[in-house]
Amino acid sequence: METIIEYINNIDLDQITLLKAGGLLLLGTLLLSLFGRFVFGKKSALNNAVSSAIGILFIYALTVFLKGAGFRYASLIPPLPLVNISGDSLKLFSFSGADYTVICSQVLNVIILSFLVNIVDGWLPKGKNIFSWIFFRGLTVLIALVLHFVVSGLLTAYLPKGIATYAPPILLGLLILLLLTGALKILVGALMATVNPLIAALYTFFFANFVGKQITKAILTAAILCGLVLLLQYLGIDSLSIAPAIVTSYAPFAALLILLWFVVGRLL
Repeated sequence: METIIEYINNIDLDQITLLKAGGLLLLGTLLLSLFGRFVFGKKSALNNAVSSAIGILFIYALTVFLKGAGFRYASLIPPLPLVNISGDSLKLFSFSGADYTVICSQVLNVIILSFLVNIVDGWLPKGKNIFSWIFFRGLTVLIALVLHFVVSGLLTAYLPKGIATYAPPILLGLLILLLLTGALKILVGALMATVNPLIAALYTFFFANFVGKQITKAILTAAILCGLVLLLQYLGIDSLSIAPAIVTSYAPFAALLILLWFVVGRLL
């Protein structure tokens, strides 16, 4: 009993913050996954998005580990959306009071990262058991991190800045439109074809095309991650300590998150 009391007394504010963040993450992920399973059915787009969101969290964790461990090429890892790593602190992006262009740029970056993770996750095998499943999901994280480096470099070099302002609202608007008309997609598709073949082609792309489906899932994944950041900030958590002494003491959260990732991505 004295040992437990001493442990509680020695918990500092950074550890309490991590406990709160980790508990919210695990609980929120589980509830959202169960909602997706019983409302939309097994392997729904929502649960695929939740699974991809967990995968992206491990990309963040891997990036923190590589930079914290002094990895030789850590400086080449492009900045991740919604966070800013500075020393032993991981600061969350603040939507409140931020410029519209900056918000859109952050949202677009998280959509791109989500798209890459969804593409890789859909391409790799699911595995026959929990061990092979974890292996391929770990491979998903590594490949997505490399692709994020490549795509970020290309976008920085060639993407016009104006697209970062207008692309996220357009994509979100298209997603809302598709969700509202999903139950009548055949009828709506036929109607659009009589009105405007171009609109019909876009509609078919987002519903039937593999890439279009991945974009839809990517937007859902991005919405989950943005929602997580907003929730943490609403609860007064705007930064997390990533000092090695603190992070390593909460390795059990990573194990629980892997287990939850398996449940969501494989069973639900």
